[in-house]
Amino acid sequence: MGSPRKPGRPAYTYVVRKKYWRFRYRGFEAPLPDAPGDPAFEQKYAELLALVVRLHPDTVNPAHGTFDWVLRKFYKDQEFRSLSESTQRHYMQLGKAVSKYLGDFSMQLTTVKMLAEVRNDMKLGYAEVMRRFISRLYRFAGDREWVVDDYNPARRLRSIKRKRAGHEPWSDDEIRLLLEHATGPIRTLILLALCTGQRPGDVERMTWSQVLGDQVRVRQRKTNVMRVIPMHPVLRQELDRLRSEGPVAGVIVRKSSGRPLGIGGFGHLLKKLIASIPNMPHRTPHGSRYATAAILQECGCSVAQIMAIIGHTTFAMAVKYLTSRDLAMEAMGRVIDHAALPIARSNDARCDLIVVPPMHVLPPPPRIGRVSLARPRVGLVSLARSGGDAAAVA
Repeated sequence: MGSPRKPGRPAYTYVVRKKYWRFRYRGFEAPLPDAPGDPAFEQKYAELLALVVRLHPDTVNPAHGTFDWVLRKFYKDQEFRSLSESTQRHYMQLGKAVSKYLGDFSMQLTTVKMLAEVRNDMKLGYAEVMRRFISRLYRFAGDREWVVDDYNPARRLRSIKRKRAGHEPWSDDEIRLLLEHATGPIRTLILLALCTGQRPGDVERMTWSQVLGDQVRVRQRKTNVMRVIPMHPVLRQELDRLRSEGPVAGVIVRKSSGRPLGIGGFGHLLKKLIASIPNMPHRTPHGSRYATAAILQECGCSVAQIMAIIGHTTFAMAVKYLTSRDLAMEAMGRVIDHAALPIARSNDARCDLIVVPPMHVLPPPPRIGRVSLARPRVGLVSLARSGGDAAAVA
């Protein structure tokens, strides 16, 4: 069990440097916001109690070699404790499902057929995540000789792949539309995301202590990598505006009630904003990260420079979408120039039905492999209204 409850202190908590509260239970630790009595603290504390403490009933000790027994060992092991807080929470949720279906079964005697029956009771996407988690439990148990070497029925169970729509990078026109209609917290979130290129979860949790002079320091929760990002003038203008409205501390973006947005807040606000814009296509917060990668690439940044801000995987995915988009533009341009369609033409011999703006004379665009990304881009667009006019910041 965790530490006994002391007067004035919630169970399973302790204080660091007489200021920072933390939750600790059987090897699991997590930070707590503010202090006892604060709404954010009480909400987070209740979530951790429900997630962690109730996961370990103390009525009966599980038998050696069962899934419940291995789960307990796993949660106490350094392999689990070295994971990020979000991954730990995710694995504990998966552990609840494993315990529900297979808790008292011996891992050594579990068969592929049994796992397939369990998977059939789950939704498609969740079932595949569960299969990978059970496979990891078998690797963990096998390394410690709790099951026969290489015995892993979850690995033998064929994975089910489902194609999902990817995160489309926001285009320049979409960014302009979003910023024209965005006000309040969602506007700040969009600018933070575009000007730093970070994941939505990291953007939601950014605090004022991470803004140091002309830099934004972000430790990515997924990779635990520290990124130091020079501040874009557009972002500096937005943060200065927030500072002018009163004292600032803690999380940068908050609800109207003053509480932090919480997990998924960016997506919820973006969905509402998109619904209010006529004919605006569905876009995800993660698309802003791809948009930043595309902007950096089109501005001529090297791969190393882009990876210093966003990372390799996001850069590669953004290039994939951007290449497809630019190839389509080049193809349509050839169709227009070919003039095979029976359309009316004006005196300058250009198509009247499709207005093609003149291309400015720019240096040759960078190339990726054999594909030339020919569409020029100005940079991040600021639509912070100044006398009703939009201003572009290169």
